[in-house]
Amino acid sequence: MICPQCRSAECFRSHRSGPTDFLFTLTGCRPWRCRTCELRFYARRVALRFIHLAHCRKCGNFDLERISRERVDDGSLIFAKRLLRFPAYRCDPCRERFFSIRPFQPILASERPEAEQQIPETVHTEG
Repeated sequence: MICPQCRSAECFRSHRSGPTDFLFTLTGCRPWRCRTCELRFYARRVALRFIHLAHCRKCGNFDLERISRERVDDGSLIFAKRLLRFPAYRCDPCRERFFSIRPFQPILASERPEAEQQIPETVHTEG
């Protein structure tokens, strides 16, 4: 999941609490929280802001690999999709292979600046 505010990939599922969270669950949305900016938001597997881009329908991953059309085995109208030359993709985390006519644009998480590492001063003793 990518945070809609800071575009960080450091998001995790938040626990549901209260009637509002359960109402959102009925619509297919789940609560998420960003570790970077502490934003709590509701989302499906894919944020609505990025739903128009090619993504894995199983896990919502945007980091896809282009593969040969002949490698896609499951789905509907496979012959027609191959004939019409639909792009074929593979999701590495869940190994899903599928066709998608949505434009492919990898959504990269923003890089958090590394904390400056302080090098401890070494004490030299003469002896």
